Amino acid sequence: MSASLDAQSTPSPASAALLARFRTILETQRAECVQQREEALAECAQSVPDPVAQRRSADLQVTIGEIDKALHRIEAGTYGTCERCGAAIPEERLELRPFAGRCVTCTAAA
Repeated sequence: MSASLDAQSTPSPASAALLARFRTILETQRAECVQQREEALAECAQSVPDPVAQRRSADLQVTIGEIDKALHRIEAGTYGTCERCGAAIPEERLELRPFAGRCVTCTAAA
């Protein structure tokens, strides 16, 4: 059995080294998003609430949630597999958007 297959003969979307690399990228991105969100929230707390900062804070919260889901997929062993069709998400897509949960085809169809 090849290294890309698990005990149930289901293709593994990524090697352990690749998963560790993406975990590090995701954790770094999450920390940056949390810091940026805290800064946006601080701007919102000033005398006149800034709608741009409020929107930025909300967008960052969504991104943090997507990153958390990706980290959970790593733990669950499903990272790199499209949540919709089950196809492997190309490494190039994960490089650009490490928290992607769908392949390009399924994302475009949504």
